[in-house]
Amino acid sequence: MKFFTILFIIFSLKISAQTEIRGSVIDDHKRPLASVNIILLNSKDNIITFVFSSKDGSFVINSQKTGDFKLKITALNFHPNILDISIINKNKPIDLGKITLVQLKETEIKEVVISRKIPIRVKKDTIEYSVKSFSNGTEQNVEDLLKKLPGIKIDKDGKIKYGDKEVDHVLVENDDLFERGYQTLTQNMPSQPLKSVQVLKHYSKNKLLKGVENSESIALNLTLKEDAKDQWFGSVLLASTSYKEDMRQAKFNLMNFSKKKKFYLLFNGNNLGLDEMNGVEYLINPSSDKDVENVGGNINTLSILNLHQKNYQFEDKRTNFNNDKLASLNYINNFKNNWKLKFVTIFNQTENRNFTESLYRYNYQGLNFTNTQSKTWQQQKQNIVAKIELVKDFKQEASLKFYNKFSWLQEDNDNSFIFNGTPNNQLGDNRLFSSENKAVYTKKIDSSQAFVAVVKFISQNRPYHFREKSNVFQSLLKNENAQNILENINSDMYFGGGKLSYLKKYAEDHNLEIQIGDEFRNNNLTSDISVFSDSGSEINFEKSAFKNNIHFRQNKLFAQGKYNRKIKKLSFGGNLLTQIISTNFNENKDNQFIVSPILNISFESKNFGSLSLSGGRSFSQTNINDLNINYIYSGNRSFQKSDVGFRLLPSYNFNIGYSIGSELSDQLIFNASYFRNEDYLSNNVIVNPDYSLFQKILVKNNHNISGNLQAKRYIKFISSRFSLIGSYFNSDYQNSVNKQPLITTKFSNAKAGFEMKSGWTKFLNYELGYNFTFNNIRSDINSNKYTDQKGFVNLYFRISQVFNLLSNYEIYRYGSTAQRSIQFLDLNLDYKWTKYKMNLFIKGNNLLNVRSIQRYSIDNISESLYTQRLISRNILFGINKNF
Repeated sequence: MKFFTILFIIFSLKISAQTEIRGSVIDDHKRPLASVNIILLNSKDNIITFVFSSKDGSFVINSQKTGDFKLKITALNFHPNILDISIINKNKPIDLGKITLVQLKETEIKEVVISRKIPIRVKKDTIEYSVKSFSNGTEQNVEDLLKKLPGIKIDKDGKIKYGDKEVDHVLVENDDLFERGYQTLTQNMPSQPLKSVQVLKHYSKNKLLKGVENSESIALNLTLKEDAKDQWFGSVLLASTSYKEDMRQAKFNLMNFSKKKKFYLLFNGNNLGLDEMNGVEYLINPSSDKDVENVGGNINTLSILNLHQKNYQFEDKRTNFNNDKLASLNYINNFKNNWKLKFVTIFNQTENRNFTESLYRYNYQGLNFTNTQSKTWQQQKQNIVAKIELVKDFKQEASLKFYNKFSWLQEDNDNSFIFNGTPNNQLGDNRLFSSENKAVYTKKIDSSQAFVAVVKFISQNRPYHFREKSNVFQSLLKNENAQNILENINSDMYFGGGKLSYLKKYAEDHNLEIQIGDEFRNNNLTSDISVFSDSGSEINFEKSAFKNNIHFRQNKLFAQGKYNRKIKKLSFGGNLLTQIISTNFNENKDNQFIVSPILNISFESKNFGSLSLSGGRSFSQTNINDLNINYIYSGNRSFQKSDVGFRLLPSYNFNIGYSIGSELSDQLIFNASYFRNEDYLSNNVIVNPDYSLFQKILVKNNHNISGNLQAKRYIKFISSRFSLIGSYFNSDYQNSVNKQPLITTKFSNAKAGFEMKSGWTKFLNYELGYNFTFNNIRSDINSNKYTDQKGFVNLYFRISQVFNLLSNYEIYRYGSTAQRSIQFLDLNLDYKWTKYKMNLFIKGNNLLNVRSIQRYSIDNISESLYTQRLISRNILFGINKNF
């Protein structure tokens, strides 16, 4: 926490060492003007900084320099106003009072020509980036472009963040093609046809609720160039290494976007290690939106057994030995009679292999042993997702929406392990069949209130078949002939729910929402296991401890109220959720009434920034994966069972947040949270050198403390943004080993680092950063400290109008491993053949040819060292053709 305090003081001092210029813009009728451009220029007419006026016409602009300046105030359809300003002493504010802009006459408006290209425009809740100002022509997809936009970040799985908030939807010309699976769009669609990227704050999926609901959702809208609208266009990408590496990629995009119709066809395949299939998982899962149009947002895809390990805490692009294929067809038609049709179809086939070596050392209460394993994981998956949606609008007063989504998954695993020198083979397959249906009716009473009714039905079925040759049951049953395991698991789930919501907007920033509803779910889980000798004869043993027949039914009747209000600079609100929960777990019935309150309050001003406080009580619950009262063999020499049964798990949380500035300029963000679980799930582990038995148990009082700090500053003389980044996490938990008394363990993790990012207009642009992660674990048994480090430097050279060179360098240093440092170098040379709308490129990946990487981990009874195989050096030649 000292680190956060020091950063906060430094940044606060930097902010204070500047001159504040304030004023208010009005028109010639004394009315305030919003979204007016306020630009501070030096004596050479170079832009120092700029802001936009707020709703009441007021503005505050800061300068760190002294001297003579010009303040240029401009707005569309108004004569510009230029003021001369002299700054002699820093920290002495300048109040310009009311500044009047005179409206242009009609004849003058017709002749207005905008000569200055502004890269970023802000208008109310919309921030618009001009693509031309940030693109250098080397971007192969939309995601590559988004990485260059200030304020936007891309997570490892392709999810997008604006500031510290996750983007929920990515639209194309205001239509949502992929919903929460938008990575399929951003990782594949070419960026060349784009004119701008808009960030839409307070986004409402339902246009009838815009301006009525209190939405915190963020969406991106991709707008097209005029010559790309209502035209067929697309791209083809072909790339390959030499025949020796036999690595390749092929991608085909074909699309047509008009106001009425939108069509997008995609084919993508690669075995280069690129993971461009992330959006499929989000499309398969049931809708988890927490908005007014959804019910059952906590329903997930059934997953009882996972027989695959993709990688161990490292970048996918280095470890993803893959062979992936994706085909997608998306279509939207906005009919003239206020009907809208949308369908999404996806076929996805993936193959992933992963190679690890591990050393596991155990030492507790006189039991000492060391295990070594060599593991080859191989998984093949096929996914089919089909969704059709119909929307009918009734004269802008009501709408009816219905959709049906079907998902099918086939997963096959073929794993080869060597355990302490003895080969083990593991084969497993499972299937998922899922259907989701939802209907939403919206009635807008007037401009300030509306009703929304929603019903949803989900059915899922997932059978597992699992075979393994190992000595696990030889040790467990004390029978040398028990060498082959066969396990069958079946899981299904049925859900039905409905909700009615009333929304009322009394005034700007003054909202009320009332919901009542009911949710019902029925889960069934069965498992059975058999053991055979090598000759095929079944081994007889008492199976009761390894068979499950679970039936779980639950009904939730709920009512919820949400209220938010802002009075001048003070905002406050709350959320009160009441539930009557009736459960039947294997004929054990239970009824409970719970109340979950949340309160929040915040204060915001231009000079002070924004300070927010919130706290609440909530309940989670055990699910079907926590209810198997007997063991399920989960592979990798591990068995799982639960001694808990159905439980509601209460918790408390308190949060504080402070921010000043904006995503597009200097900014300081600090968040801290305290989380306390009254009851939480832990494990009693029965440890044996040949296997482990995990028994879920209920433990009292778990505490977590976390904090995040970001301090961003734009450094004008090098045209770069500098960011200080820090985070802290502290947790204590308890578990048991071999049914001994609980062991208390405290874990802490502190991260400190910096990042710098230049503009995107000059010969040389760059991104660089370095961070330290300090890990500390202390328990009643042992303790350990180690530090991990990561650094990167990305250089972008614009050699000429047609040649661009990208260099990517990474360095990793992991504590408690034999590897002192691991370094990677990637190069990408791109030639833009403008005449043929074509790019030719050469990529060198892992040019230093690092073959493996080691990671170390420790818990309160053991330590482990993992060695992960990496994709070796390869040279890729490719062509990207736009048409």
